Amino acid sequence: MFFFLANLVVLTLAALASWRLSGYDTKLTGENETRDRVRRGVRCGITLFLVELGFWSLWRYWRYNDQTSGIVYLFVLLPLVALWCGCLGEMVAHGFHWLVDPGDHREFDPHKSRRDLDAIASLIRQGRKEEAIQLCQSLKESGEVSVVTMETMLEKLGAKPDQVQKSRPLAEAYRLRAQGKSSEAESMLHSLLLENPSNVDAALMLMRLYAEDMHRSDKAYEVLRSFEQQSHITSGHVEFARRSIAGWANPRPKEAAVEVQPESVDELIAHRYFGTAIEVLEQKIKAQPQDFDSWLKLAGTHCQHCGNWRRAEKIVQQIEANPAFRPEQIQLAKTRLKAWREAKSQIG
Repeated sequence: MFFFLANLVVLTLAALASWRLSGYDTKLTGENETRDRVRRGVRCGITLFLVELGFWSLWRYWRYNDQTSGIVYLFVLLPLVALWCGCLGEMVAHGFHWLVDPGDHREFDPHKSRRDLDAIASLIRQGRKEEAIQLCQSLKESGEVSVVTMETMLEKLGAKPDQVQKSRPLAEAYRLRAQGKSSEAESMLHSLLLENPSNVDAALMLMRLYAEDMHRSDKAYEVLRSFEQQSHITSGHVEFARRSIAGWANPRPKEAAVEVQPESVDELIAHRYFGTAIEVLEQKIKAQPQDFDSWLKLAGTHCQHCGNWRRAEKIVQQIEANPAFRPEQIQLAKTRLKAWREAKSQIG
């Protein structure tokens, strides 16, 4: 009776632990909840079978000194390790991240900055200037985006600049630049970037200093190339910085016409509106899941233009799992992904 109760306890604990641990599977996309649950259920079912086999093998070895059962128990451990090593590694990585930065418990959204910038651009294109200004000011006050980014947007919209609380080094660099002391401001901003290469405000201010004040767009683009190599920098920030450098180097008259909204996905990509292009493609795929061209273009935009080859790889895996696509289409997607990655590695 004791062993049956122990068996029940072990299986219950194994089921709870394996289900929780299966949530760290890196192949879970979150885009198809049913498919993700099936994947987790299969993994947990295999685990419970192996745990049950191992439990009774261990019991027979302990009770009857059965050497064969002992060998079976050892062999059961090997597939369990292979089954869970990836999830365990991912769980440890999440735990380490929590130890390093435990302050913010909100779910990380890597696309938020891109959506915020695209929302502002959409309001501008629709002629809703006052709403765009209000959105920029609210984002600036929230502290969730770069202050320099929002200040630049507000200046382009013709809003009156507010007094913004900056860190002392940035405030000093801002003051030096306003006084025309470009070399001193440049030196201070370089020091800030040496301490923290992912400092968005310092990088943007330095790019603006080079492009607008020193008329050295080449140096501004050098800073941009270094900036986009940082792992925590979003594609939205990179895209905004690239557009801004062109504007700082060649300022438009205030009476300039409002920018025309590109109509097709190809035009969006050509104008470097990658965030908007991705959203349009995702909407098309949601409406027409069998649209292979949209799937392939979405993967290409992520890999070629945003540098996010992992997301592109997941999209190709979704293409492979979609029964609507033919084998030759799946092979084409794999070939394209390989070519994109090779081209990126050669450029890098």
